Amino acid sequence: MNVPLSRRRFLALACGTVSLLALPRCSRGGLSSAPAGDAGQSTGQLRMLNWPLYIDVDDAGTPGSVARFSSETGTEMTYSEDYLDNVYGLEEVFGPTLYEGKATGYDIIVPTYWLVADLLSRGLLNEIPLERVPNHANLDPTLLGTSWDPGARFHLPWQAGFTGITYNPALTRRDIGSFADLLDPALKGRVGMVSEMREVLGFLMLANGDDPSRATVASATAALDRLEAVVASGQVTAFTGNEYVDAIKSGEFAACLSWSGGAIPLQGERPDLRFVIPAEGGIRWFDSMVIPKGADNVAAAGDWMNFAYDPANAAQITKFVGYVSPVMGVREVLLQEGGPAAELANSPILFPDDDTKRKLYFWAGTTPAEEVTLQERFSAITGS
Repeated sequence: MNVPLSRRRFLALACGTVSLLALPRCSRGGLSSAPAGDAGQSTGQLRMLNWPLYIDVDDAGTPGSVARFSSETGTEMTYSEDYLDNVYGLEEVFGPTLYEGKATGYDIIVPTYWLVADLLSRGLLNEIPLERVPNHANLDPTLLGTSWDPGARFHLPWQAGFTGITYNPALTRRDIGSFADLLDPALKGRVGMVSEMREVLGFLMLANGDDPSRATVASATAALDRLEAVVASGQVTAFTGNEYVDAIKSGEFAACLSWSGGAIPLQGERPDLRFVIPAEGGIRWFDSMVIPKGADNVAAAGDWMNFAYDPANAAQITKFVGYVSPVMGVREVLLQEGGPAAELANSPILFPDDDTKRKLYFWAGTTPAEEVTLQERFSAITGS
């Protein structure tokens, strides 16, 4: 998916106007939450805040998911695409509201998993009314076993993806199959990297033989040392968000780190471009639906989640957004539909096989305080 701003930009903790460490570890009061196991009655109004271009829309007489949900449930849904990135989420959504003991005005918001973990650690999320979400049984269990929310009681995944490499073989003059290939001096000044600290350092850790899913300050510092040398050599021309799409199409980048969701539409426009998961592995991530404290309609939030986790409904979303669905059974729905949908069902980007999944890593292991220090140095090195 190609959006004008970075969907996955990491929060510049130390450089932004809001610092996680400066915020209280709990709300300042005034927020209500639904008792566990009691979502109450639906108010008939549901308000959801999500990223741009992250859901299917009405098209040629076919209603999109929001319209179908409203029709099937009688709940009027107000759907906003104003969640531009996690910086916006913290500074414009959560910072002025939840962190100050005020309601956000939304019943569902979709941050990236690391920000979900922080919100949960502060006690700012409602428990998911799982009694209203029987379709949560369709979710990929690998996305439900986080250490910060065992059993996924306070979040449920919306979409997932991974970071790999896009390259132009006409410019690289050879296949690119590893992160180490990006560091080949022959590509000096024609390499792009994303501005996401966890992903860049995750790749460098893998290149160093370290595991980003067990990140330590020592392994991250070693990765920063190597990054500093790479940048000083002139190997990397820019650290970007989704701007990499234009840079790779124009030839400014011969190769770059890139996100899986952008690969399908990019290759549809430019079939000469290739997307690969590096031999060292890729960096995995996901965005999750949460119900913030102070939400007015916890019941309808659960009803929406149940709707979204029906494989038939999830397949419609997958066809539009191009990211990895957390819902099992989506591939079978696409195959049954046939035509272009069946082609998507055979995409290794949307449906990576088990061998590929074993090469994908979540960043984990460091504390928020440690990441502030790491981010300070990463920002100084990259200028991001």
